[in-house]
Amino acid sequence: MAIKKSNKLVPDNDICIKGSVHLSSDKSLSIRSVLFASIAYGISRVKINNPGQDALTSIMAIQELGIKVNKSNDQYTIYGLGIGYPSLKKRLLINCRNSGTTLRLITPLIAGSKVNAKIIGDHSLSKRPYRLEFLKEFLMNVKPTKKKFLPLMINGHANCVKAEIKINKPSAQMVSAATLAGISSFGETIIECPNNVRDHTSRMLKYLGYSIKTKNFRKKQTIKILGKQFLQPIKNYEVPSDVSSSAFLICIAILTKGSNIKIKNVCLNPHRIGFIKILKRMGANIKFQNLKQYYGEPVGDVIAMYSPNLKGVNIKSNEIAGIIDEVPVLLVVSLFCKSKSKFNNLSELKFKESDRLKVMYDNLRLCGAEIKREKDNLIIYGKTENFYSNNIPVIKNFNKDHRIAMAFYVLASASRKKIQINDFNCTNISFPNFLETIENVRDKSVKKIIIACDGGVATGKTSILNKIKKLYKSKAIFLDSGLLYRYLTLVHLKSGKKKINTKFLIKFLNTVSISRLRNPKLHSNKVSNYVSKIAKISSIRKALLPIQRKLVFNCFQPIVLVGGRDICSKILPAGFSDIKLFIDANVKLRAERRYLELQKRKSEKNLDYNDILKALKARDLADKTRKVSPMKKTNDSILIRNDSNDISRALKKIVFLIESEIKKH
Repeated sequence: MAIKKSNKLVPDNDICIKGSVHLSSDKSLSIRSVLFASIAYGISRVKINNPGQDALTSIMAIQELGIKVNKSNDQYTIYGLGIGYPSLKKRLLINCRNSGTTLRLITPLIAGSKVNAKIIGDHSLSKRPYRLEFLKEFLMNVKPTKKKFLPLMINGHANCVKAEIKINKPSAQMVSAATLAGISSFGETIIECPNNVRDHTSRMLKYLGYSIKTKNFRKKQTIKILGKQFLQPIKNYEVPSDVSSSAFLICIAILTKGSNIKIKNVCLNPHRIGFIKILKRMGANIKFQNLKQYYGEPVGDVIAMYSPNLKGVNIKSNEIAGIIDEVPVLLVVSLFCKSKSKFNNLSELKFKESDRLKVMYDNLRLCGAEIKREKDNLIIYGKTENFYSNNIPVIKNFNKDHRIAMAFYVLASASRKKIQINDFNCTNISFPNFLETIENVRDKSVKKIIIACDGGVATGKTSILNKIKKLYKSKAIFLDSGLLYRYLTLVHLKSGKKKINTKFLIKFLNTVSISRLRNPKLHSNKVSNYVSKIAKISSIRKALLPIQRKLVFNCFQPIVLVGGRDICSKILPAGFSDIKLFIDANVKLRAERRYLELQKRKSEKNLDYNDILKALKARDLADKTRKVSPMKKTNDSILIRNDSNDISRALKKIVFLIESEIKKH
């Protein structure tokens, strides 16, 4: 379970999701069905599963306008009075809260009615330009009180007239607003717009029998609509699952090992599944089932499975309009690709709930992404060495943007990266049961348990962890982080150089692999006596940190045993490991163990117990007193005494801790 304190969330890492799920109803279709039902003539019945705040905002707005709405569970009965809301003497206050869709679609409907209203929104919506200046072409009286921003003052009337409108931006909200302005006006309105704009409005109006014609050309389309016509009520419509919400589960599934999820009854409008097409280009394993037409929209089930070999893609400018809500989570997926991805012309992201272009760039860098911004383009190269940093980054300045919050949840859940997301309740805007949904499909049997084990030389760490590895067989792997320092020490000794060349050694880190760490020469007495000199160099320790974490976090075994110095304090601090151990033993007993261990190796000659004891004490002193990362037991580590030649007691205690951790999940 994710750690949640008040409204601060630190998501769980390395999760796996399986099974099938119905998601909340599509936000775009929910709002449109509510608003269209309010101007239809007759009784409409709309089922909105687990409506988010934006859908509820549209319902409250039409109620303020005199439309009767009855609710029974998730079923809404809406009593429409035809085009043109009833005339009221007082000026109404319509609060659109965070819903840009409600704002832009309801404004022309009010302006074409005998209604005077003031439209307001929350802090986020009030900072976004309303972008409906073209309404004056219909003789609609809509004036912002702060240049291009809310509040809006509307002096509505029923004598609006047709217009010819050209919209250059592929904005579904702007095109829908122009369409509804045409409905509210006398005559035939003609709208010219890009042909890649989302078309939920025209599809639903056609299905409800309204006189609207669309014609597509190479790069544009025209929409012709007659005003003041009869709009049929909506009969027993269950709004399909939200495809934009499904994006987060799909991305978790393709990024996390063992995941296989089916999302049922999803709206698969061609202008809404651009992100799925892009994920497939990346190499994602996604397919559709049970396709059908429903209320003018294609609907079906989406199946997404773990896809380990993702590659980077180039996303063109003309694709952005179709993925505008999914860009944040696609940027996250790009971090896990094996080559760079480029997102071109993201200017429209500046006008969403937050400046998503800036917010994603800043916070992905904060999390350790290698990312470059070129004006309104973003290039993602993947994860830098800072990705597995000690600090738990706090996602900043995202203005309670629900899609930003869920995108960084995906990043945390698909990695071992600890991330704190404040104001996570903002997800209620579009996906109110997000955490509950994740918990319902999460495979509780799959959990990578990382055991961090620290302690001095010859305390028995390696013997104990090797025994545990043998006990759990293929389910466990043992990584001795000290071997990395021994590897560099051997490289230095082989070079024949007297002075340690730090830059030379750091270059060799790219050659490190688990197989190379099995070289028996790494355990020679010569390496053992010299390794502390390498280990105390701060630049080497810093360079090794991401290498060590990468080796740990990329292991596929469910039990990862990690032994070495600074493991609990620096390499795998709070949140990066599940069990922390500090193994200690009497120094004389440790010297005996070391002596016997070296005796077994034919390559070691002229061994002397006293020399080994002396070297061991000197090593302890050096490790405990060095300025850079001195050896110490952390407060959250469990002390394990191994003061006997029989390690069974220590072994039994550690196995008990592991089994207890397994039972938690």
